[in-house]
Amino acid sequence: MKTLIKKVFSLALLSSMLSIPVLAVEAMNPSMRGPVPFSSYDTNGDGLVTKKEFNELREKRMKMREESGRPMRNAANAPDFSFFDANGDGKLTQKELTDGQNARMQERRSNKMGGGMMGKGPR
Repeated sequence: MKTLIKKVFSLALLSSMLSIPVLAVEAMNPSMRGPVPFSSYDTNGDGLVTKKEFNELREKRMKMREESGRPMRNAANAPDFSFFDANGDGKLTQKELTDGQNARMQERRSNKMGGGMMGKGPR
């Protein structure tokens, strides 16, 4: 019995150790659900996100979703770069991205509850 317990414990330990790199890769995967972290958009690490960086990550994320067969619901309704660029300078700060993501989540919640912004712009 002790041998069986040791084997089960060893297998569980090995399994958990092997899953750590997988979790790290999944954390960086742009196909994950929910808001994408600022650091994923800011590919050059300069603290700003350009329209090019924004669009490249969005395209990569959409391609990965399509290839994995995941539903592409509301892809056509996804806000573009200008939705997030509050001051119109062509670059996103972390605050602009976060504020835009929060506004989008609030808009989606409102639409689900039937109180959508019918006919109004994204903000």
